[in-house]
Amino acid sequence: MIEIKDLNYIASNRKILENINLTLADNEFAALIGPNGAGKSTLIKIILGMLNQSSGTVAIDGVDNRKWLKGNIIAYLPQYEKFDRDFPATSMDITLMGLVGEKGITGRINKLDYKRAYKALEQVNMYGKRDQLIGSLSGGEMQRVYIARALTAKSDYLFLDEPEAGVDKGQIEEFYNLLLKLNRSGKTILLISHDIGMMTEYSRYIICLNKTLHCHTQSELVNADILKKTYGDVMKLIEKRY
Repeated sequence: MIEIKDLNYIASNRKILENINLTLADNEFAALIGPNGAGKSTLIKIILGMLNQSSGTVAIDGVDNRKWLKGNIIAYLPQYEKFDRDFPATSMDITLMGLVGEKGITGRINKLDYKRAYKALEQVNMYGKRDQLIGSLSGGEMQRVYIARALTAKSDYLFLDEPEAGVDKGQIEEFYNLLLKLNRSGKTILLISHDIGMMTEYSRYIICLNKTLHCHTQSELVNADILKKTYGDVMKLIEKRY
């Protein structure tokens, strides 16, 4: 469980996040939505310990997040992760990188580690392409490999920042079905997305953020009024799709 209380974040004398109070239950599939510049990525980075909040607290499983993160891992797929298609790495090589936090850069990989990586690739339906060079993979396949890397890290939590940006259009639904499958297997998922329609269909919990929280409720309870409060003037563009 992740608990955020009275959180504020200020950068360059500007309030980015204000008075955030939020609880994310275990085994939740939550979508974090809001306009560009709303503080979505900032909030995730604070939970991950990559940024320090100006005030307030963040606890994971009842422990201060920074203390918890010293002995535990949150699997994280960042926004716009780029890779060199000419780099001679296979899907298996990338998946095994999920062990770096546990073994360090120079740690030796053993048979059990390979089994973990094989299992992760099986979970994302990429085992058959484990020896394929990443340069030959589609955008959707590469995102699956990144998720396999995250799964290899052995975490109950999976955070994704706009993962659909790297997924081919025809594979979006298949990609979200994969996340749903992982959630049903016990993963707690927090996902940033601009695809409101897809989020209300797949996630059980919606967090509406625009500097402050405008909602944190079950997805079926999110309505046009809540979205207007969250997106403001941008809402006219969203209404065409929602």
